[in-house]
Amino acid sequence: DALAVFLLPDFPFFVISFEQLASIYGESGTLETWDQLGVSVPGCSSGEIVRVSRQNNSGTYAYFHDAVLGEDEFKLGSRDMHGSKDVVDLVEHTPCAIGYSGLAYANEHVKMPCILGEDGSCVAPSVEAAIDQSYPIARPLFMYTSGQPEGAVKEYMDFILSDVGQCVILEKGYAPATTVTCD
Repeated sequence: DALAVFLLPDFPFFVISFEQLASIYGESGTLETWDQLGVSVPGCSSGEIVRVSRQNNSGTYAYFHDAVLGEDEFKLGSRDMHGSKDVVDLVEHTPCAIGYSGLAYANEHVKMPCILGEDGSCVAPSVEAAIDQSYPIARPLFMYTSGQPEGAVKEYMDFILSDVGQCVILEKGYAPATTVTCD
């Protein structure tokens, strides 16, 4: 799963760095307004950066914390949403907003900037970049069973790992666990 950063489509930039994300979301970060990044956001008269996040009991929240903030804590005052779809919906309707969530929740009403790496490359979130591990905010997703799966649970797991199941995962915007060719 690639975690994408979401902005409105007319947002004036397409590139964001780890350092900028950490300064926006991290407690020790100093970025509070978009003009500190040298941009004027259409429809955002206050210039305030409206941080949209997942709730702190979310795996997405925990992974973003580890991957982007490291030892820093989240800055207080973000709008913490129950679900990934809620993050995208709020960003879509809030001109000053920036949010992060799973790539699978992207829609045509938001854009996803590429993430600038320390090596100077900028990689856009995509299933392909999650698979080849070039996208810097991607993580594996796991399914756990209590012991070896049996019965209906085994049938479900077998379906998920089948080519048909992996194509469903790919169609939904997630990286498949195996190499698969889908129609």
